[in-house]
Amino acid sequence: MTVSPQDPKVKLPPDFENMFVEEFRFHFKVPAKLPLSVVMGSQPCDSLGSRCVGGVLSLGAVAYATAHNDGRLSDIVVIDAAQTPRFADSVNSALQSMSREQLVPPVGNVDSILVLLQIVTEEEPDTVPTVRHVFRALVPRYAWPFSYASMPAAGVDAKYPYTARLAGIEDSVMLAFTVEPDGTIAAESIELVSATYRDFVTSVLDALGRTRYHPAHLGDCAVATRMRQRFLFKEPE
Repeated sequence: MTVSPQDPKVKLPPDFENMFVEEFRFHFKVPAKLPLSVVMGSQPCDSLGSRCVGGVLSLGAVAYATAHNDGRLSDIVVIDAAQTPRFADSVNSALQSMSREQLVPPVGNVDSILVLLQIVTEEEPDTVPTVRHVFRALVPRYAWPFSYASMPAAGVDAKYPYTARLAGIEDSVMLAFTVEPDGTIAAESIELVSATYRDFVTSVLDALGRTRYHPAHLGDCAVATRMRQRFLFKEPE
């Protein structure tokens, strides 16, 4: 598990991450059954990273929250990145419990800090400091060739917002999301990585809801996968 500020310009106290993970681990309960379906590529991959020699089932979650100096968390949002609702619910329950008991470490000489929490499977867990371990699990790997999902030839038709045209604004929107085996985007999996203007984000979300990607494949089987994509908006000429 990693804990970092949402704003890279902000610094967390030196021991904040270790103390946070320790409390989280105490409150987190791993669900008894976790059916996994999202596949990620395993190394080595080609130069573009789109095709790999094998695949590995993914388990993890992303959460956003505001950490307060009184030990509480507010505005908790958990992204079900790996399409394992029970796991995401357990993450949310642990964070809510920490907040109720006011066990979040102090954030320093400010009232609050926006934090990003990520639980991911590690390729080489022995290289990760023990203090950041949340739990151990055997995650299946497959030696079949794996290819990531890709956009349709027509692309994603995100309209340049009329309000942005009036203001002469340009922007880019970075999203992470899970592409289902049928090529649709799982709405509950969408994570806003970076953006400045809400209208651009709304435009991309609307377009993704209408778009069908070419799904990822493990061998000959279409599978769900996680991907990250940047959408660039330039003022029309």
